[in-house]
Amino acid sequence: MHMPPSRQDSDRRSPFRSLARFRRDTRGTVSVETIIILPLLLWALVATVVFFDAFRTRQQVQTAALSVADLISRETAMVTPNYLEGMNDVFDFLAASRRPTRMRISSLIWNSAEQRNRVQWSYGTRGMAPLADPVFAMLAANDHQSLLQFFGDDESFSFAGAQAQMPTPDLIDRIPPILPGEAVILVESFALWSPFVDVGFAQRRITHVVATRPRFAPWIHLEGSIPVFPEDAYEMVIADDDDDDDDDDPVCEQPGDPGCPTGTTDIVDTSFDDATGPGTTGWSHHTVSQGGASVGRFLGPFGRETFHNPVTYSVHLGAPAVSATIDFDLVIIDSWDGYNRDWSDMRGDNMTIMIDGTPISLDVFNVDYFGFYRNPRRAEGVLNGMRYTVEMTPISHGIDLYGGGWHDQLWRVVLTLEAPPWRFDVGFSANLDEDVNNESFGISRFRVQADHGTPVPAAFTPDPATLLGTDHHTRFPIYGGCPDHRLPAPWLSVNNTDLASPLIIQRRAGGDTRLQDCGTLPGWGWAQGSPHLVLRYDNEGQSGTNRRLRLRMQDNNAGRSCDTTFLVRDPSGQWWFNDDISSSDWNAWLNMGNAETGDYHIWIGTWGGNSCDADLRLERY
Repeated sequence: MHMPPSRQDSDRRSPFRSLARFRRDTRGTVSVETIIILPLLLWALVATVVFFDAFRTRQQVQTAALSVADLISRETAMVTPNYLEGMNDVFDFLAASRRPTRMRISSLIWNSAEQRNRVQWSYGTRGMAPLADPVFAMLAANDHQSLLQFFGDDESFSFAGAQAQMPTPDLIDRIPPILPGEAVILVESFALWSPFVDVGFAQRRITHVVATRPRFAPWIHLEGSIPVFPEDAYEMVIADDDDDDDDDDPVCEQPGDPGCPTGTTDIVDTSFDDATGPGTTGWSHHTVSQGGASVGRFLGPFGRETFHNPVTYSVHLGAPAVSATIDFDLVIIDSWDGYNRDWSDMRGDNMTIMIDGTPISLDVFNVDYFGFYRNPRRAEGVLNGMRYTVEMTPISHGIDLYGGGWHDQLWRVVLTLEAPPWRFDVGFSANLDEDVNNESFGISRFRVQADHGTPVPAAFTPDPATLLGTDHHTRFPIYGGCPDHRLPAPWLSVNNTDLASPLIIQRRAGGDTRLQDCGTLPGWGWAQGSPHLVLRYDNEGQSGTNRRLRLRMQDNNAGRSCDTTFLVRDPSGQWWFNDDISSSDWNAWLNMGNAETGDYHIWIGTWGGNSCDADLRLERY
């Protein structure tokens, strides 16, 4: 007789029941769950570190690129390849990259014919390929294959590879509109990133693009590149408000007339590149010549005859203006001799820019283009309630633009006028001692732009009752009274290295006011209200023996012929005074030590109140 199987026997014979019981069983150990989940936890931990490293690198690259772009935008002179290579070193330091990096710096202008950006110049650091004009056409056409071929065939993960050197696909969208006559600096930074462990996140090129306008100049030139100037041919004078060619619109003859614009920007273009353009209209002189490729047609040449008969342009802004900007290229032609007294007179070979016959800047040039002669220049001041700033930036030198075969120079000049009169003359006057076929100047790409509105006059205006006359050497107005650094004066830009040999300038010392009557000002003797010179000094981080700044007067007679005093206001607003070098030498001098970078306003007075000529020496000790 067979007995029915027991429940235990039934369970042993049913695998499905065993599985069900295993599923319901809650007994076990933590080690089983750990074994199952541990690989995922480890991957997540490592992946988090990798992802953090990628985003950290991206943030550092972005910050470094912005910093480098800001540094370049502050330049006013031409930059060199060595300077741009140095910017890549700065980028490496800021980005703290573990792998090599590259940068591509370009200056872009507008191509009105093709309605796209044009490369003015481009430079790739550490052998990277620069941008070229075809790149923008390929980007606009979304032609990726042609771009890849343009930058080479190597597809490795290195900067030799074409893929690593190509611009970002949306590069065009990252570039802001480029204003007429100006340029945009484009900085592309490239860093290669690789994960330190493979978590499914591939190698990447981290690229950041920064586009910025130069802060203190319309554009920045690269040494060694052929100048390509921003075009302004598509700028025009808007004569009337409608689209016809008649002249029936109201004419602005005086502020308040119906034809006077308000709150608008007018541009007057008197470029001489186009023979059919405005040409010499509005100019007092009408000579136009053909220069080299860098200049084109220019107004000039003019020479020493302009000292008494300046070349002038009559500016008519059309209405009161908040500000006006006048920019042009100044061509320095042939053998200018600077302050070399073997070849020039005591004033030096200089160019003076005037407003209504009053100088606002005085700049000396030398054909050899050395020392301070190659520095960017700046001058500022006030004139009849108008505040002005003059900035000069070298564009090119050492090339024959025009004339007798000497090395010529091309400078970009920008005049900024706040609260200008709505009608005035801007003039150009040269102090030269040789004929026009040996020393001359010209003007090219001249443009006037005005922002109309209610002008705000300068907070400070010289008292016309204190005007004593004009300076014998500079022709700047001389104001009497106690020394006031706000009064206009000629400016001179000098670096520490420029003073390896003394710079000697003649000035007329003296004044109408006793310093003892000027409140808290130090010193004694007699001085005038206007500074004799504003020295824009850059110590270039130098210090120690033979790197310190000294101002010294010299009359070649131990001060007996011209007993001078010095009063100087330094960049911090502190005052310095000196009377005599010693009891046996009555010439004034000041040892400024490791003088800080900034603007030094200099007054040259006399002990007895007379006026006399003496040499101002700027030197190191």
